[in-house]
Amino acid sequence: MSVEKIVEKILSDARAEAQQMLESARSQAAQIREQAQLEAQRQRELILARAQQEAQSRRRAQLAAATAAARNAVLEAKRTVLAKVFEHVAERLATMPAPEYKSWLLRLLVESSETGDEEVILSPGDRQTLGETLVREANAQLEQRGKKGALRLSLETRNFERGFVLKGRNSEINVTLETLLRRAQEELEIEVARMLFEEESAGGR
Repeated sequence: MSVEKIVEKILSDARAEAQQMLESARSQAAQIREQAQLEAQRQRELILARAQQEAQSRRRAQLAAATAAARNAVLEAKRTVLAKVFEHVAERLATMPAPEYKSWLLRLLVESSETGDEEVILSPGDRQTLGETLVREANAQLEQRGKKGALRLSLETRNFERGFVLKGRNSEINVTLETLLRRAQEELEIEVARMLFEEESAGGR
């Protein structure tokens, strides 16, 4: 399975929580829009008492300011949602119990292998505690799937918290936790931004 599909697995875990937080963000943005529109209307009525022409100009300015305030509130809410979601996901993945972490690592390793004979680069800690066992079990699972099971534990280690790097003959696949979360966050930012844009467009019609 490609890294993109692994990212999608993390995204599916994050979407549910993001959706719940987005509901709160939408409510907040709606309240700001409503308050801004009420204030714009009040200002319009006051200005109409002085001069119709001036009122129209001021009303346009007030509505423009209200629209900008609402948009900024939505964008800020989106940033808060994403930060909370990925803070939660990162914390959950970083504090997995050892057996669960090993299973997660083994699944990613089997699904990420493209040729079945790459070198597996781990962090110093993971290489010491999981290295040989992890690679042996991954090879067994690859063979069960009818693939080549010839992964090799690299003598090289790298300084990342969790995950691994698969080193092929001419390429490397980075499947570290930091990289997976960054790619997933980029994907979700695009997705949330599209949702908010569609809502704003619908509201403006």
